[in-house]
Amino acid sequence: MSTPKEPKQTSESPKHRSTGKILTYAMTVLLLVIVVIAFVGTPALSSVAGGSRISFGSYAGRDIVYEPGNYLARQYQDLAQRVQDQDQEVTEGVVRQIWQAAFQRTVFHEAMMVLAEDAGVSISTSGVDRAIARWPEFQVNGRFSAEEYNATSSQVRLALREYLREALVSSQVQADLYGETPVSNAEQAFLLEMAGPERRFDFVQFSFNDYPESEVRDYGEQNAARFRRVNLSVITINSSEADAQSIREQAVSRETSFEDLARNQSRDSYANDGGEMGWVYYHELEPDFEDTAVIDRIFALEEGEISEVLETTFGWTIYRVNEPPVDPDFTDAEVLIAVRDYMTVFERGVIEDYLNERARDFVAEARSEGFDGAAAGVDQSPRQTSYFPVNYGNTPYYGTVGAQANQALAAAAFREEFFQQLFALSEGDVSEPIVVRDFVFVFQLGDEREPSAETLDFLESYVPLIVREFTQQQVQETFIEDDKLVDNFASTYNRVILGR
Repeated sequence: MSTPKEPKQTSESPKHRSTGKILTYAMTVLLLVIVVIAFVGTPALSSVAGGSRISFGSYAGRDIVYEPGNYLARQYQDLAQRVQDQDQEVTEGVVRQIWQAAFQRTVFHEAMMVLAEDAGVSISTSGVDRAIARWPEFQVNGRFSAEEYNATSSQVRLALREYLREALVSSQVQADLYGETPVSNAEQAFLLEMAGPERRFDFVQFSFNDYPESEVRDYGEQNAARFRRVNLSVITINSSEADAQSIREQAVSRETSFEDLARNQSRDSYANDGGEMGWVYYHELEPDFEDTAVIDRIFALEEGEISEVLETTFGWTIYRVNEPPVDPDFTDAEVLIAVRDYMTVFERGVIEDYLNERARDFVAEARSEGFDGAAAGVDQSPRQTSYFPVNYGNTPYYGTVGAQANQALAAAAFREEFFQQLFALSEGDVSEPIVVRDFVFVFQLGDEREPSAETLDFLESYVPLIVREFTQQQVQETFIEDDKLVDNFASTYNRVILGR
């Protein structure tokens, strides 16, 4: 057996993953604006612009399309500009986020237009004219310029008028739905009471990374077949099995090279590299096939041999073995990392059980000998949260769950049992272990306080905004009906934008 080359790191298999149903549109867009770290917008847009009309689906029979100047195009440009202003690194993933957020905005817009049609809401020509007169591109020295307006092509003017008409109608419908909703004294009092009491906690944490290497090695040795690896190239066909058979015949006969067939015919993320996947673990192929016997046949191929056409969960694939399978060496740090990563995803219960046992031992020690002493016994110094009330969902208007020492705590704010347990503690009490993401936490109540006058004054001034935000979210979730939505975003994006 030949010595394997350094395995190529792979973070994905050639499968395609479907896009889930859209639920809360505003929060998706907000998340994009807050966490986005890069932008490729203009190149991605220019590659499909210039008169193109791209359909991403429909809502209640209304096409959701991109074409220059329409609602979807302008939403894309708006989001893209916001991200581009950050002047950060370019990634393909962020472009996809921008396109999808624009699509989601447009779905909500179309839902509002359906409501407008049902209710007979319309905007007069003079109303559109006033919006045109305020359009930034037609302003010179703060005033509408007829010269700038007339210098624009009639096609662009027409598209702009239609966009503004729809935007005004949509805005009117939303204003009618949740407008300036008056806030009652009872609502205001309730929202202010939610601000307190605030509690602060000391805590220790047991990380998934603390799971012993010896345990990782034992798991790997007991499941060694899953961590065999082989160097592969792949061609993925999603049109038909007959097409895949024809392409395989060309590859086997060497009529066309496997690499050229992959570049020209394959529909996966490896096509641009001539189909080269690099070194692939056995378990990385498991999600693609219902029967692992198929994977066994791939691993039985000789070097340079091409597989039969194999049906997968996303189409048909043809593999070529570039280098023969290699058995795992569990003294190799890279292999142990792969085993640990696998366990973190697929065997979380095993790791949680181990860490929970350690955490329960810590709880017993802390309750008998004191929190600080028990922390020292596990080589930790207690950390401290900020003050927060019962703030389910980490609403930004109240103190939020989290700590500079570990931001994973923020995820606990979406679990009722987290607040139930922590706010039932008395001063000095120690909690039971709480699993949050890749950590097991143990908390001790430090102290409690009422919210400050400044905090209450701030909240009082923002109560109308809070009510409006919650109402908007409810409107969006209520009036977007899944059975009216034809969501072709993922397939269209992959085919048209990415050319896959």
